[in-house]
Amino acid sequence: MTEVEIVSGICGFRTVVRSEAQKDYHANLQVESDCQNVKQMAENIKQVNVMAELFQKGESQVLSASRQYLPHVTCPVAVGILKALEVSAGLALPKDVTITFRR
Repeated sequence: MTEVEIVSGICGFRTVVRSEAQKDYHANLQVESDCQNVKQMAENIKQVNVMAELFQKGESQVLSASRQYLPHVTCPVAVGILKALEVSAGLALPKDVTITFRR
């Protein structure tokens, strides 16, 4: 099981994603969030095909759900979910990702 915490920024909402890989590159997702929009999005992405999410041309389930439910295209939750999937399936090593504003 892979677990990531995403703190989205100025909104202050915290999201925890748990991804558990199954056989044949499928994964079960559990998403807990302070954000009502993320909660709605999570209802549509409980189980995904990791290979299709990461490598299929066209729209992934995660990106499609984020476009439908999240009001801001810059919300980092979708990318955090995809990174959790990638690591849980053994396709990447766990490494923190940061975006730093330089003033």
